[in-house]
Amino acid sequence: MDPLYQTLARHTRWRQDTAITQPSAPAALKSLLVDRGSLTAALVAISSGTFEVHVLRQFLATPYVHEQIKMRRPLALIAGVREVELHIFGEPVVFARSIMPLAVAKNGQGGLGKLGQTPLGHLLFKNGRIRVSKRQFAEIDIANHQYHARRTPYDYQQTQILVSEFFLPKILSYL
Repeated sequence: MDPLYQTLARHTRWRQDTAITQPSAPAALKSLLVDRGSLTAALVAISSGTFEVHVLRQFLATPYVHEQIKMRRPLALIAGVREVELHIFGEPVVFARSIMPLAVAKNGQGGLGKLGQTPLGHLLFKNGRIRVSKRQFAEIDIANHQYHARRTPYDYQQTQILVSEFFLPKILSYL
């Protein structure tokens, strides 16, 4: 895995989404960060449909401790992990890491275990029953670049999926 993406995924300093802790991002990016809708749909709109998902890895592992704490899961419990790049106009603009319970990842409940190039957002938001709650934000400084991120636990079919989205600097040129 790309060392930058490893560093982003391991980041542990997240702030709760409250009126006084909104992200300090440029206005156009801030609107994406705080949007309660599908990031996939927003990127498709920005790119006039030239959107792609590039699966980097999909595997079973123990999530990072900070992810397990956020999901209120027992430590050391195996889960499905999916890491992807979201591309618009052929360029990566978001690195996303999703954590899903083992039963969902292995059995493919709702199609999640075998997504392939299909955006997770298509499945999570397609029936309108998804609940966005307890979102967190982060600003991560690495090598003179600032990366803005959000992570959201989604309640999905009596379980929870944690999605962390790290916005790469290139996205600013399209907003």
